[in-house]
Amino acid sequence: MKYYLTENRLTEETNYVARVLTTRTINQDELIEKMLSKRNLVSKTDIVAVLNSYYEEIIESIEEGDNINLPLVNIGYSISGVFETEEDSFNADIHKLHVNLNGGKLINEIKESIPLQKITAPLTNTFITNCKDITSKTTNTTITSNGLFELNGVRLKIDGDQEEVGLYFVAPDGTETKVQYLAQNSFKKVIGQAPVLAAGAYKIRIKTQATNTSGLFLKDIRISDATFTVTAA
Repeated sequence: MKYYLTENRLTEETNYVARVLTTRTINQDELIEKMLSKRNLVSKTDIVAVLNSYYEEIIESIEEGDNINLPLVNIGYSISGVFETEEDSFNADIHKLHVNLNGGKLINEIKESIPLQKITAPLTNTFITNCKDITSKTTNTTITSNGLFELNGVRLKIDGDQEEVGLYFVAPDGTETKVQYLAQNSFKKVIGQAPVLAAGAYKIRIKTQATNTSGLFLKDIRISDATFTVTAA
């Protein structure tokens, strides 16, 4: 299991927290295929049927409020929210039922012996690979004023809660002109409509607070410029 350190942005002091690097997610079908590759005693259909029945019994037990102790996970319950008097009852607008999951016996037995490998933190900066001007059908050379363009790269997504967040074309004198319309805004691709630009060369600048978690933003804006310039005719 690999992990890296990243700056802890939840405290005023300079310190670091660990992040586990996961490279893939395994679903049930993939687990079943792995099982079948090692031991072909039953069919995939039989395994799915047994698992579905198993899940049904677990869900029924949860609905009945049973504590459940399994080799992989232990399941219990709690209710949050304040009850003003002993006569109060559960109110979904105020109170919330929590289904709590904790590692079971098998998980607890192996977690202390899982080998950990510290690695260099993966790239977290925005990197603009290219800018395709859709009108002129050119790449990294031209930008059509008020025309459509496509950016490709890494960590491009433009998101945040500060007004400064956005995509800009920057003139040689430092004047920033913000893009007002984005048709697509993802980590690998951004498609938008260029603002009205006077003739000249422009840098492309992204200001973002985006993280991999939707709705969770960086404390500070990350500012990144493309390594190339484009020219508006």
